[in-house]
Amino acid sequence: MQTVKALRQMRQGLCPKISEEDFELLFRRMSPVQTPYWCCPGSPPELKWRTDFDSAALCFQKRTAREIVKGRFQGGKIAYVFADELPLFAALYQSKGGPSQAGTELLEILSREGPMSVRMLKELTGCPVKEITTELHRLQRKFLVFEDQADSEWDRCWYRMEEVFPNLQAEKPEFSKALETVILRFAWLHVVTTLENLTSFYELPARKLQGALRELMEQGTLVPYREGLALAEDLPLLNGPELEPAPGVAVLNRNDFLVRANEYWLKEVYRYPGWEALQYLYIDGAFGGVTVGKFHNGPFEIEDILLHIPPEEWEKRKEEILAAVALENPSVRPRHYCGKPL
Repeated sequence: MQTVKALRQMRQGLCPKISEEDFELLFRRMSPVQTPYWCCPGSPPELKWRTDFDSAALCFQKRTAREIVKGRFQGGKIAYVFADELPLFAALYQSKGGPSQAGTELLEILSREGPMSVRMLKELTGCPVKEITTELHRLQRKFLVFEDQADSEWDRCWYRMEEVFPNLQAEKPEFSKALETVILRFAWLHVVTTLENLTSFYELPARKLQGALRELMEQGTLVPYREGLALAEDLPLLNGPELEPAPGVAVLNRNDFLVRANEYWLKEVYRYPGWEALQYLYIDGAFGGVTVGKFHNGPFEIEDILLHIPPEEWEKRKEEILAAVALENPSVRPRHYCGKPL
């Protein structure tokens, strides 16, 4: 598994970090890219720990230019994709059925009046903000409206999707083709992939993912490797001279690609009654610890840093781990390290 760890680090920009020139390709492969877990409303997505530049600032610029756009994917979660890939993700995530009566009325208003904010819709209809936003989110999951999150302001405009992206529905690929596209991206990034990884990240029906995996295996594109599947083209690397993962610590938020792809087992292994898992420590190419505490608007309350690496490593790597945690949480000091007060 050392080679698998090393390849994951390299392909995901964890070591070495990627430059701005390689950003777009990695973002596409990791899409949909969610915003950091527990962030301010309107925050842009970012590829934390993976770039040698400020990825949040670049994403802010690309969002303003509508190069990347906001939508609801993965069970209705807010995330971003490149605008030209909206048809790909509409094929995967567009919810079935037509709009409700309330949704139809909102669409008629947007057609007649043009783009409007929730505040403007409230003034026009007299409906409560909560009802309007709930209905807009339903329409968003149907890919019927577009939320123009051009900056971090709260009062943003909503458009009819066809006004901004008139060819979206015509350019949608077949569901099966779209599914194969994202699975192959995922397999390249994660190196060895399981059905559980895919279900955890994409939040699509397991039976459909399983059918796509079966098809890709029949094509010879994916092949069994250890307890999962790998790209056939990766076998020479996986079976060749062993690669060593780079030493280092990354502190990953709960919406990070690697965390979301492994959430199904992380939430079972890193469970501590009375505390929440705030971030996961990715140590030398594998999950090896967690910060626990409480989420807050502002600095998190970090009660402890708990490690799942050999105990003899705890003290040796203490300063390195504390520095990585401080980089992710610059305004708070953990209270404990491996159960001992700091």
